[in-house]
Amino acid sequence: MAKEYLPVFAEEIFIVNLYGTDEEIYEFNELMKETHVEKNLMSMTLIIEEIKRRNFLKINWQCCSRCRYYANCKINWYRGERHMNNRHCCTYCQNFWDCHSKFCKENNLSEKSAEICKQKHAQ
Repeated sequence: MAKEYLPVFAEEIFIVNLYGTDEEIYEFNELMKETHVEKNLMSMTLIIEEIKRRNFLKINWQCCSRCRYYANCKINWYRGERHMNNRHCCTYCQNFWDCHSKFCKENNLSEKSAEICKQKHAQ
């Protein structure tokens, strides 16, 4: 874990250490050493988004062109830079919660958990 406490990243540190794999925790801690580097910030975002998708949101749809930021989305671009084949919808998409509701309905998943996540994300 980073030796210096950075309250700006408190939630991210909590999520990674509680739900991340050993590899994600290690990589995140390495990235925390230089948070002023944009590439590191985007890589940290990718790790957090994957952890949230895998553990909470369960959505496994590919990033959709309905997002108004799709063409110039930095997250999507960095996924390409990291050679990530799976470019799942992320919570930064303007249509994410509509997509997630549709995903839940089509896959018979509880939307109650989706509502809780949506409310937490809005805070």
